[in-house]
Amino acid sequence: MNALSLHVSSDREPLAMPDERVGDEGLREILPIQSDYPDRLRQMAKAPTVWLRGRAELLSSRPICTVVGSRACSRLAEARALELGRKLGERGVLVVSGGALGIDAAAHTGALAAGGATCAVLGTGVDRLYPQQNVPLLAALARTGLLLSMFPLGAPPRPFHFRVRNELMAALADVVVVVEAQANSGSLITARHALRFGRPLLGFQGSEGTMSLFSAGAQAVHSVDAVVEFVASRSAGGERPGAPSEELARVPQSIHVPTETMLLSDEDAAKRVLAALAATASADVGEVCARTGLSAAECAAVLVDLELADRCTRLAGGRYIVHAPLS
Repeated sequence: MNALSLHVSSDREPLAMPDERVGDEGLREILPIQSDYPDRLRQMAKAPTVWLRGRAELLSSRPICTVVGSRACSRLAEARALELGRKLGERGVLVVSGGALGIDAAAHTGALAAGGATCAVLGTGVDRLYPQQNVPLLAALARTGLLLSMFPLGAPPRPFHFRVRNELMAALADVVVVVEAQANSGSLITARHALRFGRPLLGFQGSEGTMSLFSAGAQAVHSVDAVVEFVASRSAGGERPGAPSEELARVPQSIHVPTETMLLSDEDAAKRVLAALAATASADVGEVCARTGLSAAECAAVLVDLELADRCTRLAGGRYIVHAPLS
């Protein structure tokens, strides 16, 4: 079951398993004012207190790749995520995902199988393992990797928790990869935040959700090895050297956003983009930029946001139309 679609009534919480398989070694609460707070999370508009369980040093000792995708994924995508997790783990990359079924579980499992490092960003407290099917996997991460959450101990798996935690997964990453996603997949929220934070965003072709990201600044990728080489090349000096691999197609080129350009409020940017779309039959990213004065990266991120909120639709050819009145 998709965690984002869970119905939570006022008198019953979704089942999350208190972890009785491992002790509380490595359990820490870290405030943004502390010196060992994860630097990447300081880029968030309001850096949250985080709870860690496991090897906190993993966040500062190696490159980080966030791997996301659908819970109800295809066998091909699951195999691809497993291979990606394994090969990234072999190269010393920390594999971050959300601990969910499907793509998340496959990426974590692949990294563990290679003896690599992996971190699950949870929509619960780090002492409550969810979903139940992944309890053994998440317990293994608590022992050899890392569990991270912005929700306090004992927090249950509420639907909005999973949307909120997606921002953390993007903020932590050096690179974000979408393996497979349906049109309204929660992984697209992570992708939107990746664009906003200026993280390189890669997506495998073949699913409706990933196809919608390419006009927004994502790079299309055709093989696991191309992703691994891209991540490894960035870890050497922070910049990607040389020409792009033939297996890494730009559709269009990735856009990087300086920190200072992320201060524009989402509400203001969304209103400007919606107004621009409402003034014409359809528009592409470039036309929206010209009408709003926003950068290409800002427009791309807002358009993905508006698609997820069902306020606009991306047509064939990368043009957008508004289909809700501007209020």
